[in-house]
Amino acid sequence: MSYNPKVLLYILMLSTMGINTPLSIIGMISQISEHFATSIAVSGLYVSSFTFTIAVTGLFIPVLFSRFEIKRTFIAILGIFAVSNLVIIFTGNIYIASFFRILSAVFYPAFIAIALTFCEKIAPENQQQDYITRILLGISIGSIVGLPITTGLGTIFGYQVAMSWIFLFNLMTLILIAIFFPRLPGESKSYEMPLSSLKSREFVLATVGIIMMPIGASIVYNYIPYFLQTVSHVYTYRLSIFLFAYGVISIFGTWLGGKMIAKKDKATLIVFQLVCAAVFLGMHAFADYLIPVLILILIFGILDGMGYNLIQYIEASVLPDTPELANGIFLSVLNGGIALGIAIGGFLVDGFGVMSIFIGGILFLLLAFFFLTYVILVLKTPLKY
Repeated sequence: MSYNPKVLLYILMLSTMGINTPLSIIGMISQISEHFATSIAVSGLYVSSFTFTIAVTGLFIPVLFSRFEIKRTFIAILGIFAVSNLVIIFTGNIYIASFFRILSAVFYPAFIAIALTFCEKIAPENQQQDYITRILLGISIGSIVGLPITTGLGTIFGYQVAMSWIFLFNLMTLILIAIFFPRLPGESKSYEMPLSSLKSREFVLATVGIIMMPIGASIVYNYIPYFLQTVSHVYTYRLSIFLFAYGVISIFGTWLGGKMIAKKDKATLIVFQLVCAAVFLGMHAFADYLIPVLILILIFGILDGMGYNLIQYIEASVLPDTPELANGIFLSVLNGGIALGIAIGGFLVDGFGVMSIFIGGILFLLLAFFFLTYVILVLKTPLKY
């Protein structure tokens, strides 16, 4: 069956945005607590359960689903998301809601990993990274643009209305794939875990290096609002507007990262860590000066968006024969690194004050720099392009 690659690309980009909207409920913790009549701590666990589940299941779920027919796989996963979100809307029991939230998160890595692999296969010559970048943009837009929409609906109309828009978005993408997507076979061969590749020095060192990136970025990113409030004295609607601007500019960063990798992959992977560390150092040095700090945070927004491309690219390079596994590990590294960064950042803020997040972020980025420099320049690991 003939198909237009760009049409499929944009349908998958929308679908990726849709299944990322559950991440956007982080701004509704108080509404969640009120709706389920539970504590803020339990509500926080309910929110973070999605990310933690992705970090674990990304290691094996994409491989298990790679053999199945692609359209049916996408429909089944989006169907699970739709049913789960529908139950979450109407249940008043946080344990039932948590079960269905975790259930949908289990299948999230399979959808993203197969979408990334599929888009690379259908892309015209020399446009593979551009197609991958569009899917990564869907991830960014779904969580970043979804955050103010979900938070606004939750604040004005309540938790159930906010969850209803997430359900409707998922349902729309399910219908689009059911109508317009062709039937395409998966990998019919029996799939075995490539243990030799996973044990290789290149894979181990590259993976250790790239997990340092989301840890370092997350230490700073997740505590920027607290930093702006306590040090720069930016409050209320000004803080919301600025964080939204940060999110929008990080979407541009995701696009820019794809372009830079396609042109200068080695230099981008190595220099990125040093530039980001320099930005953190600048934030620490100019903390008492509002305008320079805001400019540096926006620059960090661009770099933060670029990180999606860099992490996916290095994993795909060290596991070239198993793209679904590589993309699954990318999701595990990304989400696991974010979770670890949040925990480490909280420890630093409690123990040493909010300014310590910049030092922590710099240290992890320097570790990433040393590992990736060794893998790329010393071991001479071949990159995709």
